[in-house]
Amino acid sequence: MSGLPIEAKSFMQRRFQVVTGKGGVGRTLIAASLASTLAKLGKKTLLLEVNAPNHCARVLGTEAITGDPRLVSENLYLCSMNPEDALREYALMILKFPALYRLVFENPLVKYFLRSIPSLGEVTMLGKAWFHATQLNEEGQKKYDHVIVDAPATGHALTFLSVARVVEKTVPKGPMRTEAGKMAALIEDQMNSCAHVVFTPEEMPVTEGLELSKKLQRDVGMKLGIYFMNKVCAEDVADRELSLVEKMQDIEELHPYAAAGFARKSNLENQNTQLKRLLLQSENIVKVLELRSVKTDAQRVSKLSSEWLEFSALGGASND
Repeated sequence: MSGLPIEAKSFMQRRFQVVTGKGGVGRTLIAASLASTLAKLGKKTLLLEVNAPNHCARVLGTEAITGDPRLVSENLYLCSMNPEDALREYALMILKFPALYRLVFENPLVKYFLRSIPSLGEVTMLGKAWFHATQLNEEGQKKYDHVIVDAPATGHALTFLSVARVVEKTVPKGPMRTEAGKMAALIEDQMNSCAHVVFTPEEMPVTEGLELSKKLQRDVGMKLGIYFMNKVCAEDVADRELSLVEKMQDIEELHPYAAAGFARKSNLENQNTQLKRLLLQSENIVKVLELRSVKTDAQRVSKLSSEWLEFSALGGASND
């Protein structure tokens, strides 16, 4: 992997970072690697997963964690959020007493009513993210230096990130409107927050990711961070080698190898086409090579975070 662009390094130092993109592009790998890099830099970092079946825990090679964040390695905290637990935490912050919470929120009629409220789950999970991003320790300082959110894919991510401003504009004056305004302000903070978009070098992920980027800026009001191009193949078929591949076609036994060589070359050409599409939108692109020699997700995170640590602004040498 090449060194991080200077602006990419500055985005990695923001307090609140959201990682999103089309389904299947490797959002969790990037989010976990970002969090791991910052933790290795000595920053207390919280990795928040939004309503997913413990993908972050699997990628980090640790046990699933819900409710309160837990320390999983030096300076790295993990928490997986879901609507039910987030609603319970939010309600307890308001009602203060667990017995009162059970009386009100575990009533079957109340449960039925709550399930009918659009986007309530997104509001409570975003509220939990806001709470941890602004949480203070006993010394009155921010408990976490960075909060990294492993957000849902495209459409769900837009709903998750925009719901606070929608609530703030539609509900009557009161605590809920005030809290929603604080959540929206965090999302829209142009200096301390940003959204990273993950792609793979294929037409659909790039098309969907670029459309997502426009909506994040236009509809959500969030600052765009880094474009991560994941699963990039190494340029391992040089032009001068094509003549050898072409000669293989003359030998029947070598036809499968010739076909594989031409397929690889075609994939690299398509990959470069998609990279050029991204470059037309931003120079702030980080290419993540396909790690075929690494067998587990935890090893991928460790390798990737070590590379980013080497080139980070706070971690020593850079080749920029």
